[in-house]
Amino acid sequence: MRRSAGLLLAVCAGAAAPLHAQPIPDGGGEVRFRQDILEREIVAARPLVGRAGRYVVVHLAENRVFVFDGARAVWSAPAGTGTGFRLTTGEHRWKFSTPRGMFRVRRMEKDPLWEAPDWHYVEKGLAIPAANSSSRLMRGIMGTTAIYLGDGIAIHGTNQPALLLHADPERRRVSHGCIRLTNEDARALMHMVDVGTPVLVY
Repeated sequence: MRRSAGLLLAVCAGAAAPLHAQPIPDGGGEVRFRQDILEREIVAARPLVGRAGRYVVVHLAENRVFVFDGARAVWSAPAGTGTGFRLTTGEHRWKFSTPRGMFRVRRMEKDPLWEAPDWHYVEKGLAIPAANSSSRLMRGIMGTTAIYLGDGIAIHGTNQPALLLHADPERRRVSHGCIRLTNEDARALMHMVDVGTPVLVY
C-alpha cells in the first residue's frame, strides 16, 4: 500500500526504544524534495537516536536516506532498498529484504569490489564457484563508494542509477537488501559520516 506523500519519521530516545511513527509538521503542506537537497526544512520533535551529532536515517517507506544533525535533516537522497523477493533452491533459502534496526558505520571504501554470494549464481542459473574463487570478485557492481554497516549490509553506489530516480518509492525497491544510492550521492554521504556514525533503518 502506498504511503502518504508527506514524510513520516520515527521518534525514539535511544536504540532500544520502540519506534513510534509521527508526522512532522511542515506548515500545512507536503514535504517534497529536489534530487539530493531538502526543499523544505525537516525537523523532528527530538533527535531520532540517543547521540549528539550527525547520524543517518534510512526511511524504507519513502526509500530515502537522510543525514540528520540532532533533530534537523541536513541532506537527503532517493535510495533503492530490498525487493522482499524470496529465492529457494534445495536447502538454501534467501529473502532479499533490507533489515531494520540500529547499525553503525563499520568502514568505508572507495571503488569497492563486490564478492558475489551463492544466490547471485543461483539467480542467474550459473554453477556456483568455490568459496575462495577470484571469479566472485566483481568491480563496479557497488558503484564507486561503499559504506559498510555489518551483517552483509552496506549503503553503496550502483551501476544502474536510473533505477533509483523513479518518483514512486515503491518502484525503487530494487536491491537484494543493501541500500543503493547513485554514485554521486554515495560519495557525498561518505564525506558526511565517520566510522561509528549511527545508522537507523526503519
